[in-house]
This record gives sequence, structure tokens and C-alpha cells, in this order.
Amino acid sequence: MNIIGVQLILLFFAIFMVYVLYVHWKKQHIPSKVFVVWLIVWFSFTFFVFFPSILQPLIRDLFIIRVMDLGMIGAFMILTYLTIVNNIQIGIHQKEMEELVRKLAIANHQKRKIKRVR
Repeated sequence: MNIIGVQLILLFFAIFMVYVLYVHWKKQHIPSKVFVVWLIVWFSFTFFVFFPSILQPLIRDLFIIRVMDLGMIGAFMILTYLTIVNNIQIGIHQKEMEELVRKLAIANHQKRKIKRVR
């Protein structure tokens, strides 16, 4: 596959991701600020897909051989960050849910106890 084929695949992927973002923004699953940040990310991604030579000075300074290598390094860094943040948020939600279930169980037990006394 030549470079144009890869660029077209990446372009369609970026368009698909912008569409997914738009749908979730319209359903108010994500706030407007997050929507705008992700739009900037995907439009930047698309720009660099079609003009990779702009990154050549950065690649040369970092001693990286290809633009794709820089993209992969960046992608791994972003995925690692998002995984850590996701795990932290899941832990926080688990604790909140545990506390809520505990409170509901105690309240339910007390209601049953009051009904037995009457």
C-alpha cells in the first residue's frame, strides 16, 4: 500500500472519530470544552497525516528515524496516560458505589427492623 492509501485510511478514521464525538456531544455525554479539545486533536492529526514534512525538524532533534515512529511514541504515551486516568476514575467510582450500597443496605435493614417491631 502506498502512502496515499494510508493517508486516506487515516483520513476516514479521523472523520469517523469526529462523527462519534459529534454524536456524543449532541447527546450531552461530553461537555463542549472536551468536544472542542478532541476536535483540535483530530484536525491536527489529519493535518499532520497530509503534511508530515512539517514534523521533520522535531524528528531530527529527537533522533527519530520516521514520522510514523514519532506518531507511535506519542500514541503510546497518550494511551498510557488515558489508561492510568481511567483506572483512577474506576477506583473512585467503585468506592462511591460501595459507600452508596452500604448506606442503602443499612437503611433497608433499619426499615425492616422497624416493621418487625410494629
